[in-house]
Amino acid sequence: MKLLTSVFTLNGRVLPAGTWFTVAVCAFVIGLEIAGRYAASDLHDGAAALALVGCGLAVAVRHRREPLPWVARLATFGRRAAASASWLRYEHGIDLRGVPPLPRRTPPVVFMLVAVLLTWGGCAAGAWAAFPAGWRVIGTHSSYTLYLALLLVLWGTLLTVACVGLFVPIAVLDKWLRRWLGDTDRRGAELAAVVGYAVLVALVAWEVPPAPVLLLCLVVATGAWAAYVPRGRDGAALLWRGSADKPVCAVPLRRVLAAVIGLTALLAFAVLLTACGGRLFAPPRADDTMPFTALLGTVAAWFLPGLLCVVLVKLNGARRGDPARRTPPTLHIAGSNAVDVRAAARIARRWGWAVCAAPHAREPNHVGVEVVVEERSEATEFNPVWPLKVSLADLQLRAVKERLDRRDEIKVRRQLFRGLQKLFKRASVFKGPAGGGFWLAPHWWFVEGVGREDADSASEEAPPMVGPAYSRVLPRRARQHAHAVLRATQVDMIFIEDGVTFRNLERALRVLTELYDVHGGTRRAEEMHFRGVPKVRAMIHEYEPGNPFRSDLYPEPKFDDLSRVRVLHIFRDRGASEELTDQPFDFSWTPAPAPVGSAGW
Repeated sequence: MKLLTSVFTLNGRVLPAGTWFTVAVCAFVIGLEIAGRYAASDLHDGAAALALVGCGLAVAVRHRREPLPWVARLATFGRRAAASASWLRYEHGIDLRGVPPLPRRTPPVVFMLVAVLLTWGGCAAGAWAAFPAGWRVIGTHSSYTLYLALLLVLWGTLLTVACVGLFVPIAVLDKWLRRWLGDTDRRGAELAAVVGYAVLVALVAWEVPPAPVLLLCLVVATGAWAAYVPRGRDGAALLWRGSADKPVCAVPLRRVLAAVIGLTALLAFAVLLTACGGRLFAPPRADDTMPFTALLGTVAAWFLPGLLCVVLVKLNGARRGDPARRTPPTLHIAGSNAVDVRAAARIARRWGWAVCAAPHAREPNHVGVEVVVEERSEATEFNPVWPLKVSLADLQLRAVKERLDRRDEIKVRRQLFRGLQKLFKRASVFKGPAGGGFWLAPHWWFVEGVGREDADSASEEAPPMVGPAYSRVLPRRARQHAHAVLRATQVDMIFIEDGVTFRNLERALRVLTELYDVHGGTRRAEEMHFRGVPKVRAMIHEYEPGNPFRSDLYPEPKFDDLSRVRVLHIFRDRGASEELTDQPFDFSWTPAPAPVGSAGW
C-alpha cells in the first residue's frame, strides 16, 4: 500500500505542470458537449455559456499564477496568425493640401468586408430557412462549445447595440436640456427619459416584428453606396498605404464617411438577421428554440431608428455648418416708401443676397440700408452713417454694390476675431505645465474646436478639444470667411505656442486677411509676410511624407508621418534667427578716387 501511495508524491516529476488542471478542463468541455445534446432552448444555452465563461476565467487565473503550456502555445499561434494578417494593416494620415493630387483608391479591405458581411447575411438567411425553429441545432449536432462561444459574441453585440441605442439619444437630449435649462439639476428629467424610452422600445419590440428595421438597414447601406460613388472634389482626404514601399493613395473624407455608415448598416443587418431571422414577419413560433436570442435581437433592432435619427441630425448639422459652403449675406432695407423698399428688395435678390425688410429688426450680421430720395443719398460719402442712405438709382451702380460687399466682409471679419478672442481666452486655461500649444482650424467641418497639444504628452493621438466648440462661438458666415481666407492663402492649420497673446495672434492673422484683400485670394502666405509682426516668430512648414518639422529653437508639434498639411506655426520670438545673414558694410568711410585734373595732380 505504501508503494502505491508513493506514486502520487512523484506525479509532479513524471507529468508536466498543470496536467491535472488540463485534464479537468478537458473533462468539463466533454461534459459540456454531452449536456448540450439535451439542451432544449437558448435559455439552457445561457446557463451553459455562463459555465463556459467561468471555466475561461479559471484558466486565465491559473495561467497567470502558473503558466500552462497549451495556453502558451495557443497564444503563440494567435500571435503568428495576427502577424500573418499584417497585410490588413495600413499606414494612414490626413491630406489637407490636395495638391498635387494623389491617386484615389479605396483600401481593398473595405470591399472584402462588404463581401464578408453579405455572405454572413446570406448564410444567416439560409440557416433560418433550413431551420425555422432555430439554427442552434447546427451547434448541438457539431461543436456545442464553439456554438456557445459564437452565441456569447452575438449576445454581447446585441447588448452593446441596445446600450448604445439607449444612451446616445439620451445624451443628445441631455445636451439640449443643458442648453435650455442651464446648470440646474436635470437628473430627474434624465431618469424619466431613460426609463420612458426603454419602456417604449420594449413595447414596440414586443408587438411589432423587426422586419422594417432590417429593411431600413438595407436602405441606409444603399444610400451610403450612392453617396460613395460620385467623384467629387473634396478639400480633405484620408491618406493610406499598405507598407513603406507601396504608393500613397487618397480617399476623400466624404467617401470615408459613406463607407463607415454603409459597413455599419450591413453589420447591423447581418447581426439582426442572425439573431431574429425566425420572427421577422410574425410573432414567435410555439416550437421556437431560440426565444431569448430573438427577443434580444428585436429589442436591439428597435433601438436603431433612434440612433439613425441622431446620426441624420448630426450629418445635417455638419452639412449646414460646413465652412466650405457659402451663405448669402443679408441686406436689411428700411424706408418710408413701401414701393421703393420692394424695388430695392428685388435688386438685392438679383445680387444673390437675402433680404430682410422693415418692420423686422436689423440683426448684428445684417447690412443695413435706407431707401431715400436722391437728394438725401449718402452712397458716395467718405464716412457715412450706417444704415447707409441710398436711392434706387444708387443700387444700380456697381460701386455701391462693392461698398455693401465690403461692409458685409468687415462685419463678418469682426465677428470672426471676436469669436476667436473668446475661444483663445477659454482655451488658455488648459495650458500644460511643460508647455505646448493649440491647434486652430475653424475652416474645416470635421474639426469641432480648438485642439491642445502638450509638450510632455507621449501620445500621438488626435489632440483633445479644449474650450467651447466653433459652432457655439463663431457664426456660420464667420467660419465661411475663415475658410475663404485660409484656403486662399494656403494655410491648412495654425499652431499657436503657449505664451503668445491674442493681440500678437491677431496681428499675425491680420497679415493673412490683408494678403487676401490685396491679392484677391491668388497668393499664398509665406514666412516673409510675417517679418514685421512684433514678439512672434511665424514659420510655415509643409508636412508631407519624408519632410517632418525640425527646429533647434522652437518646439516640434507632432503630426502623422503620412500627412500632407501646410501649417502656420506662431511661436514666441526667442530673439534668435535660424538664417545666416551677412553683416551690412559701412560705406561712409570708403575713400573715393580724386577727380582727374584736380589741383593735387
